[in-house]
Amino acid sequence: MQVQSVLKAFNESGQTWEDPSEDLLFMLLEDIERGDEKFLIVERLADATQQTYIQSARNDDGTYVVEYRDGSPQEHFGTNVDDMRSAHALIAAWAIELPKWSESAIWSRIRFES
Repeated sequence: MQVQSVLKAFNESGQTWEDPSEDLLFMLLEDIERGDEKFLIVERLADATQQTYIQSARNDDGTYVVEYRDGSPQEHFGTNVDDMRSAHALIAAWAIELPKWSESAIWSRIRFES
């Protein structure tokens, strides 16, 4: 019996990882911290629309932007955190579906102009 993957992570260079561990997520963010990659996206594979994900990138000042989308453009939120470890905490908590994970940050709705 084959187990279905729940998550897929990918970075700027196109590398992908199925069901990344918390440790692997940390290492992928370290790649961003070093400047080897620009972003990390982790998506839930159960959503066939590919619109349920969390993503992060490093800002020029060393802070990180973290965004998550919960299935539709109306459910797209973002926040800025102080450092890579804070970004990792949010991404890992989202990935393991920790209850109330989003309450550890102040999120703003992201709106896209059409």
